[in-house]
Amino acid sequence: MKKFCVILLSICLFSLTVSAEIVSKVYRERFSPDALNANYYKLQMRTVSFFDKQTSAITGLVESFRNSSNYTYDLVTKSFIIGKSGFLDTQSFIYDGSVSAIAYLLAGQYSKAYKILKIYSREFYLLKSEKEGLFNTYRSDLRRTKNGLTAGIDGNRVHLGPNMWVTIAALQYTAVTGNLEFMPFILDSLKWASQINHFKFQNGQLGAASMGYGWMPPDWSKVYSTENVLDHYAALCLVRDIYLYANKPEVKTYFEEANFSIKDIETELDNIERWFKLLIYDKDKQSFNMGYSDDKLDTTDALDTVSWAIASITPEHMETIGINPFNLFNFAKNEFFVEDNINGEKISGYDFTNDAGRNKGYRMSWFEGTCFHIVAVQILADYAQKTGKWRLAEQYRDHSKFLLEQVNKAIGIIGLSDGALPYTSKNPNDKERFMAFNKDWEIPRGKNGSWVASTSSTAWYLIASSAFNPLHFDRINVKYSLFQQNKK
Repeated sequence: MKKFCVILLSICLFSLTVSAEIVSKVYRERFSPDALNANYYKLQMRTVSFFDKQTSAITGLVESFRNSSNYTYDLVTKSFIIGKSGFLDTQSFIYDGSVSAIAYLLAGQYSKAYKILKIYSREFYLLKSEKEGLFNTYRSDLRRTKNGLTAGIDGNRVHLGPNMWVTIAALQYTAVTGNLEFMPFILDSLKWASQINHFKFQNGQLGAASMGYGWMPPDWSKVYSTENVLDHYAALCLVRDIYLYANKPEVKTYFEEANFSIKDIETELDNIERWFKLLIYDKDKQSFNMGYSDDKLDTTDALDTVSWAIASITPEHMETIGINPFNLFNFAKNEFFVEDNINGEKISGYDFTNDAGRNKGYRMSWFEGTCFHIVAVQILADYAQKTGKWRLAEQYRDHSKFLLEQVNKAIGIIGLSDGALPYTSKNPNDKERFMAFNKDWEIPRGKNGSWVASTSSTAWYLIASSAFNPLHFDRINVKYSLFQQNKK
């Protein structure tokens, strides 16, 4: 009997820890189908289980994939090379670790989110080519030495976007928990971003920050990625809100000690908005181009430049800078919405790009992208409601529910443990290549043709199911300890 009581107590404590309501239940359930609402806490628990299993016992890093192929494709010899183990299984991309930390937050697992961020904040300060910053990816199977963690397959690349996602996760952790421990790291990370090379207009005015530095070609200090810049923009807006609305007076002391002021934040935001308005936003397409490099625009169309623009800039502010957020959604629906076949069943979702962006004769549902686009749709539904567009708000809510149902359907068909999602609806065999875009970004291959579990896709499914926007603080519908007294 005593043993039974101990087991029962353990189960209850686990349930209390996991069944968190960071986002208002009433708000969250507006955007989800009834079946998902009924099983939301089970989704939290199985997501936690997945990430616990993905966490390396050696480094504490969250591994990005599970059960990847032993084969890798050599771009020089244009042939497949076999290794001893799954090529991607020991790789931990810092972006994936960041969204894992956010998923842990949503499941009430604050200590696990803290551990991820603690690793990154320590690693940030180790010099890399005499500079600070985090490598895009690390090896999860090699112990940390006095020189830090071992860089992963991206080599020594230190890029703006992945570093900003770590900062975003730290900002969300800070706001949700009220723990200010990561404030010095957050501010140092943003100061780092302000110091890397920036785009310069002919009149001498500055635009957005470049992608950073590391293994080349190309020269990353001259490559400007819309996706990466949107991440930077979001981090700046989040830290500005902490400066303005935190209920702890010691917050401003951190800014003073870092010598990073509200004026510095506003200057960088102005630089980015100038870059968006004068260079990147295409008024004819009514969408954002992918970026700028080699002294020319990259006009490739990409889903993340739409979804993350809505989530980070917000529809309200878009209207003030001359961008119609509803037209952005229409562009995404027309260009990226697809239907694919999984084991004989049709699944709808959103692709990385359009036909022209890949030019390979196939389309796919990108589960990570579909889920973060669901968040953008939820934001638009909320904005449509606020502006009196009732019918449009209902259409967006219905689209959110439909997409969540489609992703949940895919989970059931694919059948990975812990309800994990693969990266896309394509399941390439050991020697088959599917590309996200025309020339690069290869879809993970599974061992012996099996599905590969994806950390980013699985994290974003919980984020979308929670109706949570990581790129902006919603002080009305989300419980932030840091903003408790300022909540409207």
